[in-house]
Amino acid sequence: MKTGSFLKKSARALWGLFRRHGKAFVAGFACALLAFLLIGAMLGPTSKNEFCGALCHEMGVSYRTWELSTHGANKYGFRVDCIDCHLPPKEYFFSHLAAKSYEGAKDGYYHFFGGEYDVEKVRERVREHISNSRCEHCHDSLLVKPGSSSARKAHLAALSAPDEPENRCVECHEDAGHQRHEKLFSP
Repeated sequence: MKTGSFLKKSARALWGLFRRHGKAFVAGFACALLAFLLIGAMLGPTSKNEFCGALCHEMGVSYRTWELSTHGANKYGFRVDCIDCHLPPKEYFFSHLAAKSYEGAKDGYYHFFGGEYDVEKVRERVREHISNSRCEHCHDSLLVKPGSSSARKAHLAALSAPDEPENRCVECHEDAGHQRHEKLFSP
C-alpha cells in the first residue's frame, strides 16, 4: 500500500512541477534539440578530409602525404578518413564530439594567432597522441595473417603491453597514414 501512495504522490508532484515550469522545460528541450541538429549538420562537412586539406594551408603537406599513403589510396579502393585515426571513434559520439571540438578550436586558434607552423614539430606531437586503440579499431585481427615471425612478435607485444613506447603501432608503421619518405620527399 505504501508503494502505491508513494507513486501517486510522486506523479502529483511531477505534474505540479510541469504545470509551473512546463514552458521552460519545452523551451529548454527545443533549444537542446536545435543545438543537437546544428552540431550534427556541422559534423558532416567538417569531418571530410578535404575540409582540412583544402581550407587549411597548414594541413597541405599532411593532406598530400595522406593521399599517397595506404590509408588514402590502396589497391582495394578503401580510404580511411583523417578523423578515423586522429579522433576517438564516431560510435562514442560524445567523446568524439568533445575531442573534435577541442582539436578544431585549438587548430583554429593556432591558424589565426599561432605564428609560424612547424610541420615536423606538430607531426611529432600528433604521433604521440595516436594510441594503439585507434589503429586496432580497424585492424582488429593483428595475429591472423602477420607478414613474418618478427611481425607476429611485434603484434603480440603491442597487444600485451600497448602502453610501452616501443610497442606503439606508429613505431613500426609510421608511414601507414602519411606516406612521406618514399613518395613525396624522395629526390
